[in-house]
Amino acid sequence: MIEKVSLEISDYWVSNGYLTESNDNCGTLVAFDWVGETLTTFNTNINLNDYQIDSFKFETLINLLKSNGYNLVLGLRNVQNIKNPSEGWTNTFKDNLVENSLKYHEYITNKWPSPIPKFDVDKNVFILRYCYDEFSKIDNFAANELLFQDWIKETDFEKYLHERNWKTEEKRIIILINEKENLVLYNGEK
Repeated sequence: MIEKVSLEISDYWVSNGYLTESNDNCGTLVAFDWVGETLTTFNTNINLNDYQIDSFKFETLINLLKSNGYNLVLGLRNVQNIKNPSEGWTNTFKDNLVENSLKYHEYITNKWPSPIPKFDVDKNVFILRYCYDEFSKIDNFAANELLFQDWIKETDFEKYLHERNWKTEEKRIIILINEKENLVLYNGEK
């Protein structure tokens, strides 16, 4: 159920104009944190670590890339969070791309609040953003919990949101949000 609702929220954002990226062909990873069937928070500045490698659905992401004619991924990493994603996670992603005849390059963005540059990329390049984009309405929700709460109170999703209990372990659902298709890429399994 929590995967389904996380995906429904993501789909709502895309279909209602909340996916406002600085670049075309761009997607970002969004984490929804749940305790049971209660959504406690979400974030776009998420840690992608080695413990997630075995359960991360790299093949699902690669299938999306291939089916949409992308042959290169440009990862945008922020200089302040240079170790995110982890080296192990990044290498596993790169290995999966190479196995599928896809390439990977990275661009290191400047320290926040510097804006993400606008890239002039071919249609075959997918930009995977691991860093904050001030132009993104979704990132603005993540950066300001009050904005997110005000938004969700105006939707049918409000019934899932409850105050965060820092003592309770959360289950994280990671969704790739982009203009082609939103995908569940991690379902909290370790």
